Amino acid sequence: MMKHYDVVIIGAGVSGIFAAMKLTEQKKRILMIDAGKPLDQRLSLLGSHIATSRSTERYFGFGGLGISEGKYNYTNDFGGTLANKIGTKQSLHYQQQVDQLLCRYGAEQKVLYHTFDEDLAERARLAGFQLLSTQTRHLGTHLSLEIFQGFAAYLNNRLSYRFNAKVDHIAELPSGLELSLSDQTTITADKVIIAVGQSGMDWLAPMAQKLGLTYEQTRLDLGFRIEMHGTQLATLLQKTVETKLYYQTDNYCATTYCMNPYGRVITKYQEGLVMPDGQNSQEIGPSQNLNFSLFIPKWFTYQTEADAYLKNTIKRINQHHGSIIAQRLADIDPRFSQRTHEVVATLSQAIFSELSAIIPDNYLADTCDFLYALEKLLGKPIDGNTILYAMDSKSYAPVLKTNQQFLTDIANLYIIGDCSGITSSLSQAAASGLFVADQIC
Repeated sequence: MMKHYDVVIIGAGVSGIFAAMKLTEQKKRILMIDAGKPLDQRLSLLGSHIATSRSTERYFGFGGLGISEGKYNYTNDFGGTLANKIGTKQSLHYQQQVDQLLCRYGAEQKVLYHTFDEDLAERARLAGFQLLSTQTRHLGTHLSLEIFQGFAAYLNNRLSYRFNAKVDHIAELPSGLELSLSDQTTITADKVIIAVGQSGMDWLAPMAQKLGLTYEQTRLDLGFRIEMHGTQLATLLQKTVETKLYYQTDNYCATTYCMNPYGRVITKYQEGLVMPDGQNSQEIGPSQNLNFSLFIPKWFTYQTEADAYLKNTIKRINQHHGSIIAQRLADIDPRFSQRTHEVVATLSQAIFSELSAIIPDNYLADTCDFLYALEKLLGKPIDGNTILYAMDSKSYAPVLKTNQQFLTDIANLYIIGDCSGITSSLSQAAASGLFVADQIC
């Protein structure tokens, strides 16, 4: 006999898990399907390499990328456009619910800090910047893992799982949906939630085409991971551990991302590409430096165009053998000739070379322009020993057409989280899961 469920959730990442946590409170019969493995099997394969593993185990399976660094930014200023979808107050309301749920499983061990500084916001405005603000709870890998182990323990007896499973076909029924799995199993459900995250786009893109779902533009952020002396941004960090700045000119806009005071630059492996990333000082001990990414967005009509641009750019930098290329700021732009502080590269395997020969478009010039403008806000020069690592990226799923409840043109089919193109952060992805669970309930 064909099995029937109230809700089937495709994807066991952050958005899917938070939806499940709320749906199980209403005693819904739920099936969660994921192409990866249960959490305990993922961890046995990942070992201590959760943040740096090249394997698919880092992205697929229970918890998705939620078991990585665990930085939850509760804000509408960045991290997605959930506020545009469900309203400003509702977006913040559901993000607060995310934090409350995390704290029930131990997140209160890490302090919730605020990045807004009224005086700094005014100084930034006068210097031509916008200060983006957030409340942040930065869990770190160890605590994130403990919390998702708690989620797994709670859900294990309250829903059914199908791991190492793939949905091959989704069809509308007079009431509900029918799903065909790759092992020839067929199931039915009143509602289906697709929550496969950015990592599941290879599955979602052809599925969306078969279902006749429509897309909007796709965004891709590219930029340098910048490493400077730890005191360089001290005037911006007097009241917080991170400052996020937005800068816009007639030619480009740029945003600082993932700032790590006294952190280190590490290597990340993503779908065959090698890129620089940042790791905070709590993970592997402090350095003398500070690092952050400076992202400049570019828009594409189709996801395939964005993917091709990213792969071609990074592979040219990697030079076919996993290289990360770096260069000191003074060697790029003569405006940064002052070398006051020694900046020792924390990514020791980076190869120092000429960036202008391998960087596309105006990324290098725009980054130097941003840093030169930043000197006005800091009231002092940016040190010429500052290092630019090429190149970090942040990919976004194309925005799929859904209504205000994340419901597609297919009746009873929802798309949430980062694969919807609406969210691009842990907090907003999780919030979309809670929101849609409420719509279903």
